[in-house]
Amino acid sequence: MDLADTIIDRPIGFSVGSRHFYLYPVTIGKMFLLGRLTEELRINHEILKASPYLEALRVATEHREVCSRIIAYHTIRTKARVLDNEFVDKRAKWFAKNTYTDALAKVMMMVLQADKTKTFMEHLKLDKERERMERVTNVKKDKNNINFGGLSIYGTHIDAACQRYGWTFDYVVWGISYTNLQLLMADKLTSIYVSDEERKKLPASVFTRQTDVINADDPKNQEKIKKMNWR
Repeated sequence: MDLADTIIDRPIGFSVGSRHFYLYPVTIGKMFLLGRLTEELRINHEILKASPYLEALRVATEHREVCSRIIAYHTIRTKARVLDNEFVDKRAKWFAKNTYTDALAKVMMMVLQADKTKTFMEHLKLDKERERMERVTNVKKDKNNINFGGLSIYGTHIDAACQRYGWTFDYVVWGISYTNLQLLMADKLTSIYVSDEERKKLPASVFTRQTDVINADDPKNQEKIKKMNWR
């Protein structure tokens, strides 16, 4: 899945027999539902990185019921359906009964590799931008501000997104994919004023952005945006 697919929340399709399903992007709400189930698999992340199918085959063999339930959650899109235990149980049992272990492993491999946030952060140089901001913050002489909160996902993502974009709590938790939410929070435009004295303490590299900023609101830039490498 490339960045363009992530932006438009494009699901991944797969078939089991004559039935076709989609793996939908994970929201915050779905992420917490999946958390405990994923822990039961005891994923070996080193093996997953080196040989994804091998690790997926192991968990599909050893934890068939759990894997079937995880896949069931991934194939359900709406909050109402995700929280409908009867519906989830029925779909999970269907996967467990009708899917060969090899096929179950292939779907689990897609599920386990679905989160590309770290890859996108590195590709877009957002990790470097964070380091750049931290350098500026560290030389600021004004230490009179005391920050509170931001100790959980409530403050770092949910409240921040609700305030910034005017979204409802329900939309942030169940509407937007967690990957898109993280990238929005990481790449939001931020300005920090530095005095001449503080500026002298910073390396020249801090004042040079790694990439040019394109104003997406300007119709003249539409072609530039379309031609950008989103992969």
